[in-house]
Amino acid sequence: MSSSLLYLYEDAENHRLTMSGVSFSDFILSIDSKRPLLVSGAAFKSVKQSFRTSFHYVEGHEVEQFAQSIDVERSPLSTIDIRSSHSLDTLTDVEIAELLFLMHMKRGMPSPFLSSVGNEWAYFSEQDSVQATVYLKDWSQIEHALSLLIQRKIRREFRVLSASPLTAEIIINLRHLLHEGVLIDFANVKQSVFTRQITIPVYVAGRYEDMTVLKEDLDTNKESIVKRGELIHRKKAWIFELQ
Repeated sequence: MSSSLLYLYEDAENHRLTMSGVSFSDFILSIDSKRPLLVSGAAFKSVKQSFRTSFHYVEGHEVEQFAQSIDVERSPLSTIDIRSSHSLDTLTDVEIAELLFLMHMKRGMPSPFLSSVGNEWAYFSEQDSVQATVYLKDWSQIEHALSLLIQRKIRREFRVLSASPLTAEIIINLRHLLHEGVLIDFANVKQSVFTRQITIPVYVAGRYEDMTVLKEDLDTNKESIVKRGELIHRKKAWIFELQ
């Protein structure tokens, strides 16, 4: 799907968020994670290996650099945060099996949050920025993460607007739409030369697991994708007009 589209769908019951238009680096910054990471999915160059389990991991102080690496941008990625890299060397065979299942199947058995490593989230992506599945243990983080993700996207698309934050009211209104599948379309922005007003369409699209299908449905104006409002920047401030 186009990097100029931002799609977010929540399954609050399972603490699961489906995302498109969000890179792994964006995600890490949105939750301010500095813990070590257990990683798999490709032959990443900048990872270490646990002798006891053969799991690959990244230390906490290396996470930001790892998240921005070309390897991550080009490769599938399965990763969870862990309490400590040393905890990998004390895992039982059963706990190793639980981690292998989670990293391979991209779902827990029954939970994606494992007491053995104390992970607070799990992130799975086949292609960076195209589609990702995230599990968050502390679901109250969603509004904060949503705010940072959208504002980071805005800064990337409109560098001159970096000093115009989204209000708490805007984030709350968008948060209420997450269960319907929010789609913010940066590819079809309207800009007024005279007033300098910027208008960004906001849709609800429902649940999608294939982002290619979502893009096709948006392009063909499928009835199930409904315009719900507009993010508007005027007079150096953002507003969200619901329809």
